[in-house]
Amino acid sequence: MLLKKSAFCMAASVLMLTASLGATVASADELKLAHFSSTKYHLHNEMFLPLAEKIAEATGGDTTIRVYPGGELGKGPVKQYDRVIDGVADIVYALPGYTASQFKKSLLVELPGVIPGDQNITAKLWDNIDHLEKEFTRTKLLGLWSARPGSLLMANKKIESMADLQGLKIRVPSKNTGRVVEAWGATAVSMPITQVYQSMETGVVDGALVDTSVLGSFKLGEVTKYVTQGMIGSNSLFMLIMNRDSWDGLDADTQGKLEALTGKEMSLGGNETMTNAAVNSEKAWVEGGGEIVTLSDDAAAEFDAASAALAEAVIAELEGEGIKAADWAAALK
Repeated sequence: MLLKKSAFCMAASVLMLTASLGATVASADELKLAHFSSTKYHLHNEMFLPLAEKIAEATGGDTTIRVYPGGELGKGPVKQYDRVIDGVADIVYALPGYTASQFKKSLLVELPGVIPGDQNITAKLWDNIDHLEKEFTRTKLLGLWSARPGSLLMANKKIESMADLQGLKIRVPSKNTGRVVEAWGATAVSMPITQVYQSMETGVVDGALVDTSVLGSFKLGEVTKYVTQGMIGSNSLFMLIMNRDSWDGLDADTQGKLEALTGKEMSLGGNETMTNAAVNSEKAWVEGGGEIVTLSDDAAAEFDAASAALAEAVIAELEGEGIKAADWAAALK
């Protein structure tokens, strides 16, 4: 009888422990972070995984982030914004340029000269981030940063002047970048970065306007013979955004801890990571036989003059739509 009672008590204890563990697991928040690049991608290892480690540590494991690389939650970068809006992922890495109609004001910084000289574009964004509040009402903005200004990555054609670009097809990531390329005399072809390798290899496009980190991260160095620099290039933006319901579902303490780990500081780190990747990718590519073409002063001035009026034209268009782009541009100067 005592044996039966003891066995019963032991079984009850096991059940209570199991229930307790189950409650602990159920109470923890596991957030899904989706991106479209491989596990070798610099941001995967220097931003996404460290963020997951830090939030788990900060919350004692109550909130964790599981990173889904390589399009595991849906292929292709263009639909990343939709995936976070629809709740397929709690957090996504995306480019505002792929859903340009949602981020018209933010994307003004893509145009050459909107932020003058070699100023830190990412820092300027965050110093004036309140101007972008309306564009991020549907999501929680965790990060927003720029890469190095774009260069012309060419499959076979060496570009030493604007005349060399005439009639060529150049891949761009967004409408504004397309306007830059067209001002230079080329035909803009919009496509996600994941399609550029094959498109350059097969001649669908002759080149791409993009920062040089992709020489390594997306292996474009294998299909790029020349990289032209020297003009004021376009600036691509990158973002880490969170589903609004997922954000609201976190308690205030966890929200505060996540905000402390993201925002301006993380974004500056993202810019540094991408800049370092660009420098390292260029170096390795040149050592492998690639050629950097630096425009002469006269040639660079011709490119810059052609794109100089674009910012004013876009600002006027946005103001006509009721978007306060002039104030935003003035704040960035």
